[in-house]
Amino acid sequence: MPKATAKTILALDPGLRDLGYAILRGRSLIESGVLPLRLLPSKQRLPAAVKAIGDWIGQFRPSIVVLEATHPNGVTSLDRVDRLARRVRRMAALKGLTVATYAPQTVRKSLVGHGWANKRQTAEAVAGRLPALRVYLTQDRRWKEAYFQNMFDAVALALHHQATAA
Repeated sequence: MPKATAKTILALDPGLRDLGYAILRGRSLIESGVLPLRLLPSKQRLPAAVKAIGDWIGQFRPSIVVLEATHPNGVTSLDRVDRLARRVRRMAALKGLTVATYAPQTVRKSLVGHGWANKRQTAEAVAGRLPALRVYLTQDRRWKEAYFQNMFDAVALALHHQATAA
């Protein structure tokens, strides 16, 4: 297992349909992607997401976990996402990891220049910094573009944290 370094970030765009993730070590994007959870029965999604995140923490040994801000809501699906974020914060605390949470508008303002940028503009800004991700910008199906937005959001969180926490 790689040794934990202060420069390793696990960034998560929490979701229980599709969970975006990115691991940044220094200026290198080690891994990024989307964990598809939509095909699992809804009761299995939270445990599957928590297990995957625990596995990433064990494999990549990050020193910080960066999350998109979530809030309790009266809508059941959004409450489940907030519950996932709380579980991640608890898991990180138990492992002695720092947790940073950012609102989407804060991240977009940092990367694009204004907080009301759309997901496409954010993805283009991320791909501009990490050209290897350009292949995910344009897909042959609209659902694929929406799917990869989760990954771009996670990478954007990591880049924002790197830029502001230094």
